[in-house]
Amino acid sequence: MKKNLKYTFLIILAVSILGIVYFFSKWNKVNIDENIGKSKGINNLNSKVFDHAFIIFDSAKVRTDFEIFEKKDDTVSFNLNINKSLTTENIYSLIFNSGDGFSGVNISVLKYRNFFYTSAESYSDDESLSGFGKSERYTIIKQKLTLDKSEYKRGDSVFGKIELQIKFNPTDSIMDSKGYFRSIIE
Repeated sequence: MKKNLKYTFLIILAVSILGIVYFFSKWNKVNIDENIGKSKGINNLNSKVFDHAFIIFDSAKVRTDFEIFEKKDDTVSFNLNINKSLTTENIYSLIFNSGDGFSGVNISVLKYRNFFYTSAESYSDDESLSGFGKSERYTIIKQKLTLDKSEYKRGDSVFGKIELQIKFNPTDSIMDSKGYFRSIIE
């Protein structure tokens, strides 16, 4: 009996340690800059317009200038939605989406307390591109998230900046992507 309890305890301890190692290897700490809402990058969002090649977004106001591939003009192809979890108090999701209705890219940021994790997903309605065993097109190598504060309630304004180093797997090229954003917690 004591031997079984000992092995059970060791298994629970090992799983806990692996979970903690995974958390700290994938999740980064959120940077807080209370003045980011007044920054030039946020103010420049007022002069940005949506790229007409993409679906008309639900908002006439540009929420982010984030781009995976660097653009030199004032058009943007990504939109942003920020949601607070309905069930857990300290979980928020930030979804940067660029798509034409048939294919596109989602950059998903999951924020838990003062930590966050970013993932990238491409999607397509072409069955040959979305088959079983398909490798992901994008891998997040480095991530940095700056927000104006650490905790929000529904209806609060959010201002921030995201900086990512993304590997485009088909060509093994690495892109430095960044952008400012503003939105309201839904």
